[in-house]
Amino acid sequence: METNQFTFLFLIIVFFNSCTNNKRNENDLMPEEYQVSKNFIPINQAPEIRYNTFDNIIQDQHKFTNITSNREVSILHHLDETGFHFYSGVKFMDNNIGVIVGGTRLRARITQNGGKNWREVSFSRFSNSFQSVDFSGNTIFIVGSSNYIYKSEDLGKNWSVFDTQYFFQEDHSRYQKFKFYKIRFFTEKIGFIVGEHQSRSVILKTIDGGDNWEMIKSNLKNEKGISDLAILSSDEIIITTLSGKCYKSIDGGINWELLYSNKNSSLSSIAFFNSRIGFIGGLDGILLYTNDSGKTWRNISMPYGEISDIVIHENSAFITTSLTFEEDKSFVFRIDEEGKSIKPFLTKEDRSVVFKSESYNIQILNDHIYILDRNNLYLTVID
Repeated sequence: METNQFTFLFLIIVFFNSCTNNKRNENDLMPEEYQVSKNFIPINQAPEIRYNTFDNIIQDQHKFTNITSNREVSILHHLDETGFHFYSGVKFMDNNIGVIVGGTRLRARITQNGGKNWREVSFSRFSNSFQSVDFSGNTIFIVGSSNYIYKSEDLGKNWSVFDTQYFFQEDHSRYQKFKFYKIRFFTEKIGFIVGEHQSRSVILKTIDGGDNWEMIKSNLKNEKGISDLAILSSDEIIITTLSGKCYKSIDGGINWELLYSNKNSSLSSIAFFNSRIGFIGGLDGILLYTNDSGKTWRNISMPYGEISDIVIHENSAFITTSLTFEEDKSFVFRIDEEGKSIKPFLTKEDRSVVFKSESYNIQILNDHIYILDRNNLYLTVID
C-alpha cells in the first residue's frame, strides 16, 4: 500500500512539474510586450528584425566606353544572378562613400572606397525591399517596404530604427502595410519621407537632421501613395502620386494644390530646375514638361521605356527608364531645359556588358553620374 501511495505521489509531482514546464515554455514563446517609442532604438531591441552582415564583398571593376559621349564608364557593382536580389536605390556622399539599397530581405550594401569593396547588411527574412537612401551629414537613412526608418551614424557598423507605427497607434489591425518610396534631405537638418500606409499617402518631416520625425497632417486625406518629391525650399514641395496626380505645397506640406491629374497612368518621378520649370514622368512612357509652375503641361514623346527617375544637372535633365526588353541600346536619356531635345545618354558596343534596362535610380554628384540598373552600378562623367 505504501508503495502504491509513493508511486501515486511521484506521478502527481511529475505531472505538476510537467504542467509548470509547459507553462514556462509557452511563456518563453510569447513575444515580449513592445511599446512603440517616439525615438530611435537600437536594432537589437526592435521586434521581428533579422539583422545580418556580410563583410568584404570584392568587386572587379570593369570599364567600357560610352559611345554617346566617348567617355569611360566604370561598373562599380555587379550581380550575375539577380532574381529578386537586385538594387533599386543609390546615394553617394562623395566619390568613395556610397550606399545601394534594394531587395530582397531589406538589403543594403555600403562602400567606403568607391566600389572596390562592399559591406552588406540585411534586416528581414522576407522578400520586402528597401526603396530609397539618403545622407544627412555622415548619417545614413534608409526606407522601404517596412514600418521602420533605418539609421546608421557610423557608415553601417551600427544601426538604430524608428518605428513609424507610432503615428498609427489607433490602428489595431495585425498586418499594417507600410511602403516608403523616397527619403530626401533638403539640408542637413530638413528632410522628408513620402510613401503610403494602408494605401493612403504619408508624409514625414524632420527639422533636426533625422533624429526626430513628425507626420504632416495634410489635406491629402484620400490620396494614394506618394511616389516622389521635389523640394524647392523648406516650404515649397511638389509631389507625384501613384494615382497619377501632381500636387504643390507652399506651406511645408500641410495644404496641397492639384497641378495635374491623369487617372489612367501612375506617376513615379519628378524633377524641377526651379519653381517654374520641371518634369514629371511615370508608367506608359508618360513624360510631361512645364515652364509655368504646373499651370500647363506639354507631353514629350519618349523613345521607349517607363519613366522611373529624373534628376537635374545644370541645364539638362537625365532620365532613367525601366524597359520590358532583355537587352537594349540605352535606358538613360538626356533632355534640355526647354524640354525639346531628348537623346540617349548611355550607349555601348561592348558585348560583355549587358544592359538589363530595369533601372529605378540615378544620382548626380558634381559632374559624375551614378546609374543603377538590375545588374550593374555605372559611373561616368557628364560632358
